[in-house]
Amino acid sequence: MPIDAEMAAYAKNLPDIYRDIMAAFPAIEPRRKAGYGLAFQTLAMHFANTRRGYGLGEVQEACMRLADSGFIEIKNGIFAHPTDLGEQLIATVTDRPRASRSAVPNLPTRTW
Repeated sequence: MPIDAEMAAYAKNLPDIYRDIMAAFPAIEPRRKAGYGLAFQTLAMHFANTRRGYGLGEVQEACMRLADSGFIEIKNGIFAHPTDLGEQLIATVTDRPRASRSAVPNLPTRTW
């Protein structure tokens, strides 16, 4: 993992579409937990509603490139889930603390 200063330097050169996608995670779900994903369609509708001008195809392609670079993981072909590296990038581009992990405890082991 890069140190925060390295990530900040990287983020300065990030094209707007990637910055906007990563910033959309906490904008759409402010109380999200680390790794929680969003559907490509949800991201595209967010950009339509905020007049960013990115269509679904552009969102899909940009998410695939983010996945190729290790910032997100694509699940079931339609959901973008930030990795730990992606969470660091989200915190950098939004200037907010990193999302916390889920605090819901595990179920006890069944004995039957």
